[in-house]
Amino acid sequence: MKNIVSGAGAIVLLAFVLGCGCGKNLFGGAQNVAPEPSPANTNPAVSTDKPSSKQTNAFRIKGTIDDALQEGDVCDTSVEFTVPGTLRFKFTPKDARSGEYTYSGPFNATGSGPYVIRDDGTMLVDGTGCIMGKCATYSHEWKAKQIDRVSCGK
Repeated sequence: MKNIVSGAGAIVLLAFVLGCGCGKNLFGGAQNVAPEPSPANTNPAVSTDKPSSKQTNAFRIKGTIDDALQEGDVCDTSVEFTVPGTLRFKFTPKDARSGEYTYSGPFNATGSGPYVIRDDGTMLVDGTGCIMGKCATYSHEWKAKQIDRVSCGK
């Protein structure tokens, strides 16, 4: 009887992993696989300069890693911040537009890597993530819309 219950549990778990799209990255697929990020900023669309006087460090950030959705207002990206959602993200900036992040979540999900907020309203989230012991690299483009810092969080 224990074997039947264990087998049924394994089938449900496998169905979740395959259904959520997690298996695309974890089982040898090439989707969202990116080369190791270079230490220098070679992409002219990526701004690592300080924001202009017209820009703020307040953003509405929205993005996914497979089926995990993260979305919320961040009032100041120059200090450690989080983006609410399926996973528990912690972003540690090196400046107002870039830094490193870590996350954890259900099914022993963990991940980390660099991020950069671009002037074009996108946020590049690169890294390596693991779920249930299977790991893969990825590169995701999130939305990062500037918002009014005065009204942020209200």
